Amino acid sequence: MLTVVDFCAMCRKYPTLEASMCLVKRTKAKKQVLSASESAPPSRTRPRPKVPDESSLELTNSKSTTNSSKESRLSSASATSLTNIREMLSDGPIIFQYKDLCKATENFSPSKKVGASVYRGKWHKTEMAIVVDKRGGAAGNFVAEIKNLGSVHHSNLVRLLGGCMNGDHVYLVYDYINGGNLRQYLHSAHSPGFSALPTWMSRIQVALEVSKGLEYLHHHTLMPTVHKYMKSSNILLDDDLHVRIAFFGVARIRGETGFTEVKIKSALPEEGEIREVKEVDQELNDRKPHRVMRRSHSIKITGTHGYMAPEYASGGLISTKLDVFAFGVILLELLSGKEPVSFQANVGATQMKKTLLHEVIMSICNSNDPKSRLRAWIDPLLRDRFPLDCALKAALLAKSCVDPIPELRPDMSKVSMTLLQIQMSSQIWDDKMKASKDLLTSTMQAR
Repeated sequence: MLTVVDFCAMCRKYPTLEASMCLVKRTKAKKQVLSASESAPPSRTRPRPKVPDESSLELTNSKSTTNSSKESRLSSASATSLTNIREMLSDGPIIFQYKDLCKATENFSPSKKVGASVYRGKWHKTEMAIVVDKRGGAAGNFVAEIKNLGSVHHSNLVRLLGGCMNGDHVYLVYDYINGGNLRQYLHSAHSPGFSALPTWMSRIQVALEVSKGLEYLHHHTLMPTVHKYMKSSNILLDDDLHVRIAFFGVARIRGETGFTEVKIKSALPEEGEIREVKEVDQELNDRKPHRVMRRSHSIKITGTHGYMAPEYASGGLISTKLDVFAFGVILLELLSGKEPVSFQANVGATQMKKTLLHEVIMSICNSNDPKSRLRAWIDPLLRDRFPLDCALKAALLAKSCVDPIPELRPDMSKVSMTLLQIQMSSQIWDDKMKASKDLLTSTMQAR
């Protein structure tokens, strides 16, 4: 038998023998591969579809024509639904068609009316609040204004969905917020002894969220936006009592606010002096410029008595300080639970005595003992469960907001910062009160 050692010796002696053996091995391996490929099942290849010529296209039967028309209808419906989806998912505002708003509100049915000029509607499963206004004072470029206002997004503002112009009316479409407004929560005519905001912390939280919404409008939009119609009935509270400021942008669409380089201090008429608004505007333009806003068209004064700042009521001038004044009144409503304007009967007098909240707070803060007067004036529904020092700071903040001189009022960024500090101090007080109550309860249970 030939051993491995003998074979290696033979290969060294005869070199051609080694090459022949390698060739035999490669030939054998190649035969094995070929036999394996022949035994494998053949691969299936998809036949190439035949392209019909023109004659075959003319001979299509009615069934194929029906299928083709059906497919075209489906593709058309898909394109329409895709357009609707794109409109619904669009981040920007929508220019609605009037017929869509009529359909959403059942032709503006009285049953859909939720305010003086506000209707509730539904469009593509979206609940909407539609504000109807006269077109006469509308801004020139309606579409541009809608796009600018539609880019405003903040958690404490009701989002503007879009708008529409039809005939002599304009329509602003906002998100619909379930819940009520602040005025209803504070001044319930049906339940005089009840408040949906029964605690100090809940009211400070509402005040803080309102200030943040206004701060965003004044300082963080492309152009400072003045709400102009700030009041407690335009502050909505959702089911979780979070604030949403409604109807911002109405003044801009009406053309009531516009930017100009003017200075409003000392240009107002002195007491007892009557001057034309045009004369005031000319004097303002001659003075050192200061970026504020004024009325750009008519001198018609629109607003709610009790919330209007004196410079607007007397001269029609508008700035962000107008909203600061209104916020001060709203803060006073939260503190006192009282209406901005109230009337009391005077003994022996034929006319009712009118009381304004912003005049009351001036009297309280300028008195010899403001803390005692403030404690007696704050909403009795709070039942003295509030930190008096924090309440005094909030009252002083409200007083500065309703200062008769606009330039002495703080801006909303400072207001928000002050309210945040008041909230933090109030939270510390509230935690201490809860700890004391828990300790007292556990002590009583131990006995």
